[in-house]
Amino acid sequence: MKIGIIVGSQQKVSQSSKVGEFLNSKLKEMSVETWTLDLGKNPLPLYDSTQNGDDKVWTDLWKPIDENLKSSEGFVVITPEYGGMASPAIKNFFLHAGLVQLGHKPGLLVSVSSGRGGAFPINEMRASSYKNTKICYIPEQLIFRDVEHLINGGEPVSPEDSFIRERSTFALKILIAYANSLSEIRESGVVQDPRFKNGMS
Repeated sequence: MKIGIIVGSQQKVSQSSKVGEFLNSKLKEMSVETWTLDLGKNPLPLYDSTQNGDDKVWTDLWKPIDENLKSSEGFVVITPEYGGMASPAIKNFFLHAGLVQLGHKPGLLVSVSSGRGGAFPINEMRASSYKNTKICYIPEQLIFRDVEHLINGGEPVSPEDSFIRERSTFALKILIAYANSLSEIRESGVVQDPRFKNGMS
């Protein structure tokens, strides 16, 4: 089992990265292999539909990402809240990655807020990022509110800190269960039909 963690902050040092590292450690405690793409540390160029295999700079950048996405059986998708919205970096990622990399694999949505928000980015991602990628967002989600005061050490320092740690373990277990189940669906071949590669709208 391999789970990919996509950190959607555009900053090299971010609270989203902290959340990604925390969730990564929880997955490793469950004996799950992980891979992380931190878009602050490894930014993708703004999507351009003319990008192709003839562009060596692009292919050198994208090839290892593409291979890791394809070999992952599920994803943790983390976005900070920017002005009540999902980050441009995470939306850009979903223009680069598509059905081949993400299709019919489960995703756990995670939102990071410096205040008491965080719900709007979750709603935005559920509404706009699944159609052609066919990523399957699970019903569970995580919102790290007042994130500066959460997961800063080995032990929780508040009821809110305890809650999000426990809720994270719960959500990751569900993600793993979905990953196991959806692998059988992909392997069945029922999802493969070139006539219907895009979602219907």
